[in-house]
Amino acid sequence: MFSFEEKIIEATVEKLIHGKDYRREVVNDINVKFLDFTLEFFKKIVDAKINDEKINLDWYKKYFLSEENFDKGDIAIFSGINLKTINNICGTTTKKIVIDVANQNFDYLKNLIHQLEVDGEGDLNIQIKITKNAVSVDLNLSESLIILNALATKKIALRGGAWSAIGKRVEKPLLIKLCKICGVSEKNYNAENFVRDKNLDFDREVDFKLYGNGGKEYRCEVKLMGSGNPESADAVIARNSDIFIADTLSTQNKNQLQDLKICWLELKNHSHEEIISQFKKILEKLNIPFEK
Repeated sequence: MFSFEEKIIEATVEKLIHGKDYRREVVNDINVKFLDFTLEFFKKIVDAKINDEKINLDWYKKYFLSEENFDKGDIAIFSGINLKTINNICGTTTKKIVIDVANQNFDYLKNLIHQLEVDGEGDLNIQIKITKNAVSVDLNLSESLIILNALATKKIALRGGAWSAIGKRVEKPLLIKLCKICGVSEKNYNAENFVRDKNLDFDREVDFKLYGNGGKEYRCEVKLMGSGNPESADAVIARNSDIFIADTLSTQNKNQLQDLKICWLELKNHSHEEIISQFKKILEKLNIPFEK
C-alpha cells in the first residue's frame, strides 16, 4: 500500500466539501511517484549494465532480481508482476515465493520476447539510450521491452494502491471536517479505528460514529465511488450504517438508501453551502447536537 502525503489528503478533503472532483489530486500524486521511480530505475539500469559485459538479459536478472539488492516488492515489479497478483496466485507473498514467481515470470517474458524477435525477423527495433554522468548505455530490443514492461507494472501497482488508499485515508478527515464546520462537539463523534465485532456474523468495520441525544450511536460510511456503483448499498447494509456519504450517487443508489431509511449525502456538483446545509439536516433528523 502506498501512503498519501498529508497535503494530498487535505487537498482532497477540500475538493470534496466544495463539491469538486478530487480525482485530479490522486492522478497528480500517481504521476509524481511514477516519474520519481522511473528516473531512479534508469539510474540503476546504468549502474547495473555498465559493470557487466553480457549482451543478453542475464545482467538484468542478476542485479534486479537479487534479494541482496532489493526487497521483494521491488523484485516483483522488476520481473513484471506485482505483489497483489502473486498473492492472488499463490495465496501468500513470503520472500521465497515472491522471488520464485519473479524468476519464473522473468524467464517467461525473456522467452516470449525472444520468440517475438525471431518471428519478427528484424522488422522492428527499439533501442533505449540512457546517460548518467556522461556515461551512456544502449539497450537492445529485448532489454528495452523488459524495462518498459517493468515500468508498466509499476504504474499499475501505483494506480491500484493510490485509488485504494485515497478512500481509506480521506474518510475520517472528511467527516471530522464536516463535524467541525457544523459545530459538532468532539464528544458527539468518534473517529477511532473500529474493528469487526467477532460475536456478530454480519458486523463489518465502520469508518466513523456519531452520537445523538442520550448517547444513541449512528454508524457512518464513506465511499468515493463513481455514479451508479452497485456496491454502495451493499456496503451500508454490510456495515449496518445509518449515514452514507458519497462522492457521487445515482438515482438508483438514492432510492435504495431511502428505502433502507439511511441518511445520505452526495458531494460532487453541489456547492459548499448545499453540502453543509444537507449535513446539518441529517444531524437534526438524528438529534445529533450541533451549533445551529
